[in-house]
Amino acid sequence: MKLDTQAMELPAVLSEFDVWITPSLGDIRDTDRFREEMTKVVSVFEVLAQTTKQFSKPKDCTPQAISQAVASLLRDITPEEALAQLVSLAAVLFLVTGKSDNNAKCQLPLFLRDVSRWETIPKIRRVQRQEELSSIPVPRELKAVKYMRLVAALHDYQDQQERMLQEFIGFILSDKQYVSQFWSIGRSYCMLKEFGRETDLLTPLIIFQVRGSVSASGGHNPEDLLRARMREWGMVADSHFNTTDIVVGESSRTQTSDRKKTRAYDFILPYQVAGWSPRLFIQCQFYAGDSGSVSHKNVDQTASSRANISAQIPDAIFIEYLDGAGYFSSLNGDLKNLLSMPTTVSFFQIRSAAIRLRRELQAIGFLVPLEIEHATIRTDGVIPDIISLLLAEGYAEGEATQRLDECVDRGFVTHVGSRVEVDPARRPIIRRYFLLDVAACHGSPVEPHSRPPGGLFLVPGQGPFYGMPLDSLVSKALTLAPALRSDWSNPETMMQDIRWLCEEGLAISS
Repeated sequence: MKLDTQAMELPAVLSEFDVWITPSLGDIRDTDRFREEMTKVVSVFEVLAQTTKQFSKPKDCTPQAISQAVASLLRDITPEEALAQLVSLAAVLFLVTGKSDNNAKCQLPLFLRDVSRWETIPKIRRVQRQEELSSIPVPRELKAVKYMRLVAALHDYQDQQERMLQEFIGFILSDKQYVSQFWSIGRSYCMLKEFGRETDLLTPLIIFQVRGSVSASGGHNPEDLLRARMREWGMVADSHFNTTDIVVGESSRTQTSDRKKTRAYDFILPYQVAGWSPRLFIQCQFYAGDSGSVSHKNVDQTASSRANISAQIPDAIFIEYLDGAGYFSSLNGDLKNLLSMPTTVSFFQIRSAAIRLRRELQAIGFLVPLEIEHATIRTDGVIPDIISLLLAEGYAEGEATQRLDECVDRGFVTHVGSRVEVDPARRPIIRRYFLLDVAACHGSPVEPHSRPPGGLFLVPGQGPFYGMPLDSLVSKALTLAPALRSDWSNPETMMQDIRWLCEEGLAISS
């Protein structure tokens, strides 16, 4: 259904942003990065608990004792398994000391040179399909994974393997205090295990360790969330929309530089569709907290970036994909600056993309399958009527016929005699978005605390509080699409559709 645009002043836009904001995208504990790190750490504590008698004495946690215990365990496993175990050991050592691989990779080479007095380190090399022990100069940078890969490869040279292990552990546990910290956490882990609470001890430590490598969104990717939405609309990855950032070249000639700069856009739509050149240029910024330096830099770069792209693509349309608690609080000034730029045609949030981004696609005349499906249920599948409806909504005839043919080819609609019908598997998503569109097109501004007898159904995209009474929503939807009457003959189906929209954050029911 063609989504109307409501002209709004900046205060109303900002008010809508606040109402439909997604503060964060989950807890760090819910991320794959956290779970992977927890698995590594637990596996090492479990192994060392066996060799240290449940961390009974601090002397069992000296670099020499640990290296001997770990080296003995590596003898019975493959080099690949050994590498995984050694990487996990490094993670534990960083965890209990508060040190980081980012610093260690720079300091370890100097430790090996100045403390261990090593000029070279052992390395296995292959000569005519045979492995032999050789050596290489100590590199200027040694990340833990690279070092542990060298250690794991020394499977047949156990004295060298243990020697390298002891040097690394001694570098991390460089004084008695670090050894004491290691023992204390290990001992506490074993004691808490009796109560099934051992991971509670490790959780805050791991959160602290991984938070730097996990985005402010909590590790979830807002771009992935949008791609999932576009797939719901029937759009095709790597055709209708891109799945990786697109770098757009910018010519930059100054007195001191003749370099060519580039700027990556999260989405350029339509991406690679025959007959279409990209029109919508979208950058995504989600800040669950204060990431001021990054946000300010983005604002500073936006104007020049857009000017360069407009010089290459005069009809480029710039849209901001913005969300997160950071924009509600400390970064609110950046939000205002981005939305008030003359070149910012529109914006959308995670919750408002279903209306705001689809509206921009409609505005340039690009038809997504969902619009074809909506036209099908509104016309009872009569093909000339589908085309006529789409033409009345402003789409070009060639676009309408071509996209309808594509929907047939993809099985979204199928021919039944002279008519077409939508795919039964797609009917729930078609119904739900149709309800959303009905409220967006036929609703009106409402008072935030009003409570009509049947309840309110609110949608984003038209201001902070916009929608219609639930009973009016149902009757209007049935008037516009009588073909849905059989779907909603059971009131529970209608309520399930409304509940889904609310649970997905696309609407609010009160």
